[in-house]
Amino acid sequence: MKNPDNFSHAATILAVKDIQKSIDFYTTKLGFQITFSWGDPVSYSVLKRGGVSIHLSTKLDDHIPSKEHCVLYIFVHDVAEIYQQCLQTNVTLLSSPETRDYMMKDFDILDPDGYIISFGKGT
Repeated sequence: MKNPDNFSHAATILAVKDIQKSIDFYTTKLGFQITFSWGDPVSYSVLKRGGVSIHLSTKLDDHIPSKEHCVLYIFVHDVAEIYQQCLQTNVTLLSSPETRDYMMKDFDILDPDGYIISFGKGT
């Protein structure tokens, strides 16, 4: 019998202008680890922290990220801890942790390519 829910997992792929700058941001400021890189020079890299994987790919067009919507929402166990880490590593913060009417406590940051990343936990 075939698996009725055949989905395994998903990858968020962010197209970035300067892949080394993005790798440095996600590893040194947010604590991700490189699990895979491809190309010489690197044009694709996979970063992981806990159960979250982010794939970075060298940008080949002029697409500009939304300034209104987050591209990635990362669910965390301790919002305050991640917020403090972002403060200590001078990450660009767009908001501070607040409990929202959609039953999440979260905050937003901006990555080097203008992507909005949200960190949150259910209340």
